[in-house]
Amino acid sequence: MGTISQNELIELRNWLNDSKNQSILESYVGDYHDLNLTSLKNNVDAAYNKVVNQIERNERPVKQLSPNWAKYAAAMVLLFGIGFFYQQGFFTLKGETNIISKDESITLELDNGDIQTIDVSRIKEVKDADGIVIGTQKQNRISYSQATHNETLTFNTMRVPNGKQFHLELSDGTSVHLNAGSSLRYPINFLSEGPRQVFLSGEAYFDVTENKTNPFIVNVNELDVKVLGTEFNISAYLEDSNIDVVLVKGAVSLSSQGRSLDGSLNLVPGQKGSYGNLSKNISVDRVNTEIYTSWMNGHLVFREVTFDNIITKLERHYNIKIENGNKDLSNEVFNASFNNVEIEKVLSFFNDTHKIDYIIENNKVIIK
Repeated sequence: MGTISQNELIELRNWLNDSKNQSILESYVGDYHDLNLTSLKNNVDAAYNKVVNQIERNERPVKQLSPNWAKYAAAMVLLFGIGFFYQQGFFTLKGETNIISKDESITLELDNGDIQTIDVSRIKEVKDADGIVIGTQKQNRISYSQATHNETLTFNTMRVPNGKQFHLELSDGTSVHLNAGSSLRYPINFLSEGPRQVFLSGEAYFDVTENKTNPFIVNVNELDVKVLGTEFNISAYLEDSNIDVVLVKGAVSLSSQGRSLDGSLNLVPGQKGSYGNLSKNISVDRVNTEIYTSWMNGHLVFREVTFDNIITKLERHYNIKIENGNKDLSNEVFNASFNNVEIEKVLSFFNDTHKIDYIIENNKVIIK
């Protein structure tokens, strides 16, 4: 791997002094690297000096810059990228440094209302209310491939608390990855005729087994997502104004209250359909699907998200409590990406780059 010299860092700082270059950089990084450089204009010198001092102290090389202006974007991804800062120890915490996430259990509700606690450390048989084996649990995954096919729909409901994720393999082989704070109601086996229908609250990624005779339908409030065989992500948390459907592979059709929508709104891979919970309308945008599916790898990505919404998502992802005492921040919009880091590092990032001051008190984050 190559290196970036101190002279090149000086060149970078000088290049960023031109406001036109800053605009080019911000546009490029925003489009391709999903970083928020809001603090760039006011903190170029500080960031530059911090990086140079750290390089001199550690005598550690950083990545080679490319030969054109895009090298500055690559450098800023390096300089402002969270992973680099934390690996180099640039961010520090104030006061208490440990936040203990609340540990809640994943639960499985049977058709008769009985609730079972899922121990993700175990391998065991999954039984129905009559003691009949309907599937197998292997750690954080339950497979219903052993379910007996009959003509009676019997539903289970999987509930995943904040701070956890879980996998389901339905009786038809469809794979469902449930995100934190989500639940899925589904039959332990599908009927031989008719649609395969499930009911989602929260967020899940579906990899649907193709069956042209029996379409797969995900019901989310007033929206139905209908597929034959495909991969897609649905996000439908209560605090969000939209239900977002992001198509990765295949094709889906959307319908509202049982009525098919305009065929032109059907999604193709790389598109996001957003259903307005209030407007009842659907808009379609071209998106980078990886941004919307990265949560499965423990990543957090915020694109044009208000601070209040970010707090809600952080509370759900880490299962912690955050109290925002700075109401001026509530509606400010941010962009940021976090690659499987601890909550302390996320908070420290906002503190260092956006001057959002906070303390940790009684196992709760308090933003001042």
